[in-house]
Amino acid sequence: MKTSILGHGIALTEAIRQYAQRRMATALGRYRQVLESTYVRLADVNGPRGGVDKHCVIEVRGPALVPIVVRERDTDLYVAIDRAAGRIDRAVARRLARSHALGIRR
Repeated sequence: MKTSILGHGIALTEAIRQYAQRRMATALGRYRQVLESTYVRLADVNGPRGGVDKHCVIEVRGPALVPIVVRERDTDLYVAIDRAAGRIDRAVARRLARSHALGIRR
């Protein structure tokens, strides 16, 4: 599974990049066989003005899956990454369980 981490309007430091990479590996590691790629987009919408403006968008794709996208925002970028990672984990699990119940091959 390939993971791409992109930043927009935010200093994408090595610490942030490694944190996002680790969270994706933890959240999606068990789905490596069915996922092709993961895209993590991080943004700071308001810049230095502050507020609830740190966005994390995660999109996963697989050969037998319709792309799954989750969005989270918070004042803290790390919290937004954590929440989005948890939501994408649950969303992929639901999608795979649903396809298994319907008899769709992965």
